[in-house]
Amino acid sequence: MKSVLFSIILTIGLVGGASAQELIPSWFEKLPDPPARMKFEVGYAGKYTTEKRAKAAAVDSGLKNLAKQIQVRLQFDIEEIGDGRFRLLNPSFKESYEGIHLRTVEENYSVVDSLITNDGYYVLLAYPTKKNLHVGDSGAQKWGSRPEWINDLPHEKGFVYGVGMVAKYRSWLRAWYDADEYARFDLGKNLKITAESIFASRRDNRTTVESVILKQSYDLILQNATIVARWHDTQNDAYYSLCRAPRQ
Repeated sequence: MKSVLFSIILTIGLVGGASAQELIPSWFEKLPDPPARMKFEVGYAGKYTTEKRAKAAAVDSGLKNLAKQIQVRLQFDIEEIGDGRFRLLNPSFKESYEGIHLRTVEENYSVVDSLITNDGYYVLLAYPTKKNLHVGDSGAQKWGSRPEWINDLPHEKGFVYGVGMVAKYRSWLRAWYDADEYARFDLGKNLKITAESIFASRRDNRTTVESVILKQSYDLILQNATIVARWHDTQNDAYYSLCRAPRQ
């Protein structure tokens, strides 16, 4: 059952084309650990006519991610139908967060660091707000080597992980949005999932055709689910996100 969900995450949403990032801040690739009782989150935006608008869009993105980090509801179901001749997949992903959490972070956050490149604008946000936070060297850098967590999820006591992946998107903004979202859904699957199988047979031109319907689903509220790492495979134009949350 595990491989079915992961294969959906790998292939859904492919739209072709390419618009890649060449340089990123270090904290976009790997989120630093925040001080106790605080949260870090990343926001990002594409090119705008002015730097002010780009930063505003990046901050808005980061605040929404902070709200999801506080609490997000994930509703997932997939139906797989096959009879040996064909295989049909029908997945559904729904992600939602409370407006009250968004208003909470909007009233009490600070921009820890920011970076503007030829591709877009990036911000690192902290919640609740705190002055004079530093995250070390955060200048523009190229993507590092392929991380181990893509093929082998971290084994950390008290935490659960999930990986999301998309490829060949026209917009890197949309690519990261979907990769982050699928990482949360993959994490949710690793926490809780209900599965059932339905078998049926019918006569077709004097032969018996056996069909199977596989259903997987969950409705889950996650707290403190954080996108802690990202990686872009520039050769294959694939985007990977790693999500971590305390085991519930």
